[in-house]
Amino acid sequence: MNEDITSPKKALRYKDIKWKEAHAEILQFQRRIAVAYKNNPGEMLLLQEQFVRTFAARAMAVRRVTENSGGRTPGVDGVLWKTDEDKMQAITSLRDLSNYRASPVRRVMIPKTQGGERPLGIPTMIDRGVQTLWMMALLPIAECTADSRSYGFRPKHSTKDAMVYVAILLMQIYNPRRWILEADIEKFFDRIDHNWLLKHIPMNKRILKEFLKAGALLPTKERLETPEGTPQGGPISPMIANMALDGLQNLLTEAGFIMCRYADDFVVLGRTKEELESQAKQLINEFLAERGLRLSPQKTLTTWIQDGFQFLGYHFQEYPDPKRAAGTKQGIFLVTPPKSRVIRFKQKCKDIINSHSQLATRLLIKELNPILRGWAEYYRNVSSSRVFTAIGKYVFERIARMLIKRYRKVPARELLRKHFKTVGENRWVFFSKDEKGREITLYQMGYTIIKRHTLRPPVNPYLPDESGQFPALHPTKPSLSLNKRQEALYKMQKGICPHCGMDLNNDESLEVNHKVAVRDGGKDQPRNLELLHHACHKQVTNLQNIARTENKNKAALQTRGINPPLKVA
Repeated sequence: MNEDITSPKKALRYKDIKWKEAHAEILQFQRRIAVAYKNNPGEMLLLQEQFVRTFAARAMAVRRVTENSGGRTPGVDGVLWKTDEDKMQAITSLRDLSNYRASPVRRVMIPKTQGGERPLGIPTMIDRGVQTLWMMALLPIAECTADSRSYGFRPKHSTKDAMVYVAILLMQIYNPRRWILEADIEKFFDRIDHNWLLKHIPMNKRILKEFLKAGALLPTKERLETPEGTPQGGPISPMIANMALDGLQNLLTEAGFIMCRYADDFVVLGRTKEELESQAKQLINEFLAERGLRLSPQKTLTTWIQDGFQFLGYHFQEYPDPKRAAGTKQGIFLVTPPKSRVIRFKQKCKDIINSHSQLATRLLIKELNPILRGWAEYYRNVSSSRVFTAIGKYVFERIARMLIKRYRKVPARELLRKHFKTVGENRWVFFSKDEKGREITLYQMGYTIIKRHTLRPPVNPYLPDESGQFPALHPTKPSLSLNKRQEALYKMQKGICPHCGMDLNNDESLEVNHKVAVRDGGKDQPRNLELLHHACHKQVTNLQNIARTENKNKAALQTRGINPPLKVA
C-alpha cells in the first residue's frame, strides 16, 4: 500500500488525494475479496471489514457521493458535503462504523413515464457514504454470484447487451422457442423480504440491517417503518435487489427455458404458450415466494413472436415474409423503437419548441440537442433509420412553423434562409450563434449512423483468470449525452479517465481539459485535449496553477540573480 494514499497524515487535503493510485488499490483489494469468496468465505468477511476501513475506499466513497447526479440533494438532516474540508471530514467519519446508525430516508414521489408516481428514498450524505463503501466491498461478490445473462447494474453491461442477446436468440433460423413470457414482479423494491436478504447477502449483517430498517420520513414529517423492501434511491439498493434474483436463470435453464434479465425486468423464451403459463410461471413464483415476491397477474404476459413485445424500451417482432422464411423463421425479425415512445418523444420536442417561441434560438438548440442526441444514441443500434428520419422531419416542421408564426411580416423563404444552412447533404440545418459568437447547429437525427452493438461476453473483472479480458472490452456509452468533441475524446481514451484511471461512465459529470493551458500557449486541438471527471479536472487545474506559480517565482528570482533553493527529497 502506498502510504501517501492510505494515511490521512499524508493526504491532509482532499485535492491532494492521488485518485489513480487509490483506484488501483481498491481494484486490487476487490480482487482479493472475490478470490476469498470462491475459496474461503471466512477470510472474505475479514477482507471486507479491512477494505471499508482503508483510506482509499473511504475517499472514493465520498467522491462518488458528492460527484454523482444526486450529490446536491440532501437527506432528512439537510446536510451536504460541498467543500473540500467537508469531504475530508466525511472521510474521517467513515473510518469507525462501530456506532453507526442509519437515519430515515427522505421520501419523495417521482412521476413514472407511463403515468403514476414511484416512491424514492433519499438517504443522508453519511448514509450514502456508508452504503457506497459497502457497495464497493460487495461488488466483487455480486459479480461472482451474478447470472451470466443478467445485465443490470453491473460493470461494462448495459440495456443494449440485453437487447442484443434477446435479438440473437429470436432471429435464429432454427429457434424452437418462439413464445415469450414478459415477466413483471409486483412492487419489487417495496416487498423484498428482509429476513432473506439478511441471511443471504454476504456482508456485515448489522450494517445491512441499518440500511433496511432505517424507515422513511414523509413530507408531512410522519415516519414510516420499513418492515420489508429496500428503498429506491440508496446506492446499495440496486445491487442487493439484483443479487436477490441471482439463481433464477439457472433454475429456468434446467427446465428447458431461456431467460434474459436486466435488474427486475426479464423475459423467458419457451416452446409453447402452455409450458410458459404453467411450468415457467410456477417455477418463477416459487423462486420469488422465498424472497417475499410474486409476479404481477395483470402485467405478466405471454406473447407470440409475430405479435411483438416490448423489453427495456425496445420493440421486438417477427414480420411474416415468405421470401425470408427459413427453418422455424417465418419472416424477418426486427428490433425497433416502440411507437408509443416515438409519439411521446415527438410530443416532448413539440413542447420544448413551443416553450421557446419567444426566446433566443440558441437557447432552443442548446435544450434540444442533448435530448435529440441522447434518444438517437439509445436507438442507433436497432432498425431505426425511418424513425430517425421521421422525427428529424417533424422537428424541422415544428421549428419552421414556430419561426413563421414569430416573424409574421418576414417572407417564409427569407426566414428559412436566415435560420437554416447547408451541412453536407442536408440543406435545412437549423443554426444560431452562442454567447461567444460561435456557430451552433441543431443535431440532425435523420443523419444518425446506425451502428450495431456487439454483445459483451460474461466476464468477471475480479477473478484472476478472467480479469485480463476485461480491459479489452469496448467501453460503454456514457449515460449522459456528450457533444461531438467530448464524444470523440471519449472514444480516443477508450472510455477511461487518464487522471484517475476509472471508467468515464460512472455517473460523474465530465469536462474537457487542456493538457497545456491556453494561457500557457496550449492549442485548442485534439492532441492537447482530454476528457476528465469533474473532480479530476478540478485537481488537474489546481496542479497546473501551482506549477505556473512556481515557474513565475523561479523566473522572478532568476531575474534578480538569485538561484532558487534545491528541493530535498
